Amino acid sequence: MAQRLVYPAIFDPTAILNHVQITMPDVPGVKVLGTSNEDAANKAATAAGKLLIKLKDELPVPSTPNELEVKPGQSVSFIVLDLDDFK
Repeated sequence: MAQRLVYPAIFDPTAILNHVQITMPDVPGVKVLGTSNEDAANKAATAAGKLLIKLKDELPVPSTPNELEVKPGQSVSFIVLDLDDFK
């Protein structure tokens, strides 16, 4: 059975010119750059999946979007992970 998780991510197009930076506050260590939202989201999903698969049963509880501190220009979206893809 697929183990799908959804975590909020902060998209920051202002971090570096012509790039989008994504951080996932609930998954420490995930900070990626992409050339577009889609590219950055794919990189963030891969990075988060590799980290979370190592945690096994100690998966962090996802925050709600209103719990995250977002600066001007940033937005919150969700990264959907299928942990079976990383096993």
